[in-house]
Amino acid sequence: MKKTLLVGAIALGLAAGAAQADHYANIELDTVATQDQCMSQALQALEILAAAGGDNDPDTSQGNWSTFGWDIPPINADISVICPEIGGQVHPYATAHSTGDGNEPSDLIEAYAEIFNKL
Repeated sequence: MKKTLLVGAIALGLAAGAAQADHYANIELDTVATQDQCMSQALQALEILAAAGGDNDPDTSQGNWSTFGWDIPPINADISVICPEIGGQVHPYATAHSTGDGNEPSDLIEAYAEIFNKL
């Protein structure tokens, strides 16, 4: 019984440590007319943001209604964008995730939103 409790406590401690090390920033983007437009803007904005940080060939992928970018400079954050259609309009939403170490993703996600919303 003591061994089970100890293993559980260690697992809980490790999970809590991992959660504290992760840093997230979220932002709602301007609505767009179609999912195709949203997906195109999401990818283009990731490419522009990465290029501004010195990466002209960012690691990106797309699903049916989501776009992902990994290790986007300058802080090597991951950015995901979803493009759900709600009530006939597409309401995009972006999340940036970094590992911490002073690399808070809030400025990066704000810069991403500015690019996305101007496209």
